[in-house]
Amino acid sequence: MRAEQEVLEELAALCARSGYIHVVAYFCFRDNVVRYAREMTEEDLQRLFSPSRLIRTEITTLMGLMVKAEIDYALPAPEQFQQYVTKTEGLLEELHEGMSHAMFGELTKEVIADPSFRPFDSGQAMREPIFYGGESAYIFQYHDLAAKKYAADSPWLENQKGFSISEACAVASAVERGPARAPGRRDGAPEDAASERVDDASRFHLHGRGRRSPRGSSGG
Repeated sequence: MRAEQEVLEELAALCARSGYIHVVAYFCFRDNVVRYAREMTEEDLQRLFSPSRLIRTEITTLMGLMVKAEIDYALPAPEQFQQYVTKTEGLLEELHEGMSHAMFGELTKEVIADPSFRPFDSGQAMREPIFYGGESAYIFQYHDLAAKKYAADSPWLENQKGFSISEACAVASAVERGPARAPGRRDGAPEDAASERVDDASRFHLHGRGRRSPRGSSGG
């Protein structure tokens, strides 16, 4: 088994090749777009769970390695294009095997039977499940879903935690926007940011009602 750094260096060299950006575009389309006719079925979605599908962290790794060099937008010939695809998939699989070995390679019956054995005490062992773990949603997707998902729980949130789900979403939007990007704020004027926070608190009705802040609440 090759060293991980050696595999990464070969992958980085491949990502810097002429026209590789078209391979990245191909992976993005192949492994993220659901194609169907008339009505989507369960079978149409099965392809997204194929072991050969590249996950988001793998594709973003390719992007990161690609932008380290100047991008050449020339379109590769079909044969060259397929070579890029095949080589990329092989190197990513080799990289996965290397990370998996750090977690599973030294597991034996004797090691597992040891009461003091803690499989996740090693940072090396944690790298594989972190890198290849289930994909998370984007922040804006959590934000958009939360208002709908917890709409029925809003009365409970108000009674038990002191805020509604719409107010929590409004605060999250204000935090994400930040003082520097808030409407009407002048750059370099901290007092504007402070006054804006007061305005936000008034607008969200979070002051003067004995409510706890979202930070102090439990649940997520």
